[in-house]
Amino acid sequence: MQRNAKDRAPLVVKTLGIGGVRRILDLDGGSGAYSIAFANASPNVQCEILDLPEVVPLTAEYVKEAGVSAQVSLRPRNMLHDESGSGYDIVILNAICHMFSEEQNLDNFRRVRHALTPNGRLVVQDFILNPDKTGSLQAALFSLNMLVATDAGASYSELEYSGWMKTAGFAEVRRVNLSGPSDLIVGLVK
Repeated sequence: MQRNAKDRAPLVVKTLGIGGVRRILDLDGGSGAYSIAFANASPNVQCEILDLPEVVPLTAEYVKEAGVSAQVSLRPRNMLHDESGSGYDIVILNAICHMFSEEQNLDNFRRVRHALTPNGRLVVQDFILNPDKTGSLQAALFSLNMLVATDAGASYSELEYSGWMKTAGFAEVRRVNLSGPSDLIVGLVK
């Protein structure tokens, strides 16, 4: 996962841009690859990675190794139960929503909405199913994997992500197609 994230993170940063971005929250940031890429893209960006207490020590090693400790802080928390904070320009959820149920994702999007500044963005990167949930093949197979490997996870469609974001109070929602197996769903706070 670290190798894939490290390779993909610069593409996501380039796609989203860093103009006007000061603070980023990387929920369940794992290895920190996306926060590291944002920190490398601009010395003015501060990132905070929130992840489980048992993950944070490994994340700290990656952040230190990348030389961005002054820009990337870590906070041990459970994103499904703990508050995220506030004042973020971007909140990133990379390859994590598929682990949770529809209700958990909607609840998380509501909490994230309150953590964002006006014009802030929620960015979800994941396998995104077509409307009838039969493809892409990779997304459909991954959804089957989540059915077996998690309590309530699945791959979700663009329509589902958009619906949750709009219900959570995001004014605009759009899909950004990327090369490779996953895409972005971006929700904007007005």
